[in-house]
Amino acid sequence: MGRVVLLDAQKALPVSFSGALMEALETNGWRVCLARQATDLAAGDTLLVLGIADWAAVGKPFFSRARELGIQRILWSCEPLLPPDLPSSRLQNWFLHARGVDYSSRPQRMQRLFDRFAYYGFAIQSWSLPWNRRRDFLPRQFSYAAKESRRLLGFWRAGLVDTLFVSLEPRQTFLAGHGVPSLFVPVGYHPDWGSLLEETERDIDVVFLGNITRRRRALLQDMEQALEKAGFTLKVVNQDCYGDVRTQLLNRSKILLNLNTFPWESPGMRMLMAMSCKAMVVSEHAENTAPYIEGTHFRMAARHELVDLVVSCLKDEAGRLSIADQAYRYVTEENTLANVMKMALESPSGAARRVI
Repeated sequence: MGRVVLLDAQKALPVSFSGALMEALETNGWRVCLARQATDLAAGDTLLVLGIADWAAVGKPFFSRARELGIQRILWSCEPLLPPDLPSSRLQNWFLHARGVDYSSRPQRMQRLFDRFAYYGFAIQSWSLPWNRRRDFLPRQFSYAAKESRRLLGFWRAGLVDTLFVSLEPRQTFLAGHGVPSLFVPVGYHPDWGSLLEETERDIDVVFLGNITRRRRALLQDMEQALEKAGFTLKVVNQDCYGDVRTQLLNRSKILLNLNTFPWESPGMRMLMAMSCKAMVVSEHAENTAPYIEGTHFRMAARHELVDLVVSCLKDEAGRLSIADQAYRYVTEENTLANVMKMALESPSGAARRVI
């Protein structure tokens, strides 16, 4: 098999995909090397860029060099994109065409002002949608997904990418709405994400991992009060929880409470980590949770029903253990990173590739 040149732009972050992904690719017979500079590329390679962190600025010279050599260029997008159900508008079209592919410098003051105007417009447009009828998803919270959408579409339009993988299905739907084909490639299991520690006592009833936003704070306060009345406890961890520390915490937890960062998608990575440690996942409602099936791999409820569901699952130990076990077997035996990458790179995914 050929050589995959892997570019990972998140090297300064506490969690890196590179090692796990290299191992998964090598398991499937690929020769893999980490990209250091664009001149590392050679004819016959496949360039795989992880669409995480500062991938656009770091990846541009690699995509350009790969185009010169005529080699396959794959971008695996693992960052949030705009909601697929956001109404189409001139504002959205203008925003998504505003910058192109130059992300080597900070945008000018007027560009930043126009961007803020767009975020307010997106928020107003979303008020009619089920996930923002309470209007608690604020304009500034659109900024990251909006900018990531503009980056990705800019690279596609510029002909710098041949094949797009996306880690969540709502992102695939968003891209399809803009005429861009992609292949759904969820992040699969690797022991780096978590593992079962057989002898660990599950002495934590419910754990929440993540940043505490204004919306989440209200939900967590309601959850804590309800759990206390029912005789249970909630542990909130919002910083410095990685690697072995996270694995030990999840092995001590009966339930991971998942509150979505973006209401239109469910964070597959957090769910995967919990399932790999046999902690049951109870999640805030999302329209699409693929590859995980509600009722089989986890439980889910709307915001106003979430507290009752968590209490119910804690009281039903047999049901909780059954779902946790099914989820554990699914992620560790079927939805592994090696299996996911084998299907993605070896399947006839012509529909997800640019016609050259």
